[in-house]
Amino acid sequence: MGGPIDFLYLSQEEVMAAGGLDMATIMDVVESAFHAFAQGHARVPSKIVLDLPPGEKERGRINALAAYIGGNWEVAGIKWIPSFPRNPVEHGLPRANALIILNNSQTGMPLAVMDGTILSAMRTGAVGGIGAKYLARRDSETAALIGLGVQARTQALALKEVLPNLNEFRGWDPKKTALEAANDIMKLTGVRTTAVQTPKDAVVGADVIVTATVADEPIVKDAWVKEGTLFTHIGSYVEEEYDVVLHSNKIVVDDWEAVKHRKTPVLARMFKEGLVKDEGIYANLAEVVDGRKPGRENSRERIFFAPIGMAHEDIAVAYKIYQEAKRKGIGQTLRLWTEPIWT
Repeated sequence: MGGPIDFLYLSQEEVMAAGGLDMATIMDVVESAFHAFAQGHARVPSKIVLDLPPGEKERGRINALAAYIGGNWEVAGIKWIPSFPRNPVEHGLPRANALIILNNSQTGMPLAVMDGTILSAMRTGAVGGIGAKYLARRDSETAALIGLGVQARTQALALKEVLPNLNEFRGWDPKKTALEAANDIMKLTGVRTTAVQTPKDAVVGADVIVTATVADEPIVKDAWVKEGTLFTHIGSYVEEEYDVVLHSNKIVVDDWEAVKHRKTPVLARMFKEGLVKDEGIYANLAEVVDGRKPGRENSRERIFFAPIGMAHEDIAVAYKIYQEAKRKGIGQTLRLWTEPIWT
């Protein structure tokens, strides 16, 4: 018994070569992971949030998301993802980076260590797209993007996959790079993308509204949101007036207990203030994906979707990339040990 233990290391470039930017495939994987969660084949403990002093907004935080997926998967893993808001301006670095570790679910031995930065952004976009698949009007033509950072790109990619009539993105961002970001989104998606001057210009008349910012005060006003919209809240704090939530016909999350545990998102704050109750949450997205509850039921419903991000989504995507990398011969094999010192 014993013997050498090797694992696969994948850099960001190798992750991309193994399919890390293939939104259609990643959405299929994440949707399958939601089915697994609904059917009791996933274990997802609460997210660990390491808030660094003086606070996550001033300095940064590091989140740890762990999960096991059984059924057709049989893998465990963890994503370790720092988020430091000053990085782009002060250090020329991305705000977030991530590492993912995959483990054999029978022995616990490592299978892979890989860059998770791209995969984390892509799976978050995929969740937004899956939400739109079930919760947006199929005839949606215009989407508002509030915030034009990395997340806007992956949200736009995913929306393009599921909304066949989508023909316009209207994006707003306070940064001077908004026009450049809008052009990048247009190149990525092939959809006309305009950088507008105000949030109102983006939101009024939009069929789908996506907020992906680090704002902690309302940007979107309820009066701007029309009947029949899907509002997808991606940011970690407050991006809209409370009335946007209160005037929605349905509130959907990826996991309500996880949202409450995180405490900072708009729904968690409204719960703490007594404005949203447990019974006010229509569904976890897995219930809709698995057919246990209907998604959108008519063209007039306003639906508010606020995913918090769940580890089984990350681990499912990372395992798919691991399998593709093995199949294609991508990555470096590293040795953990030749013989264990102790058994």
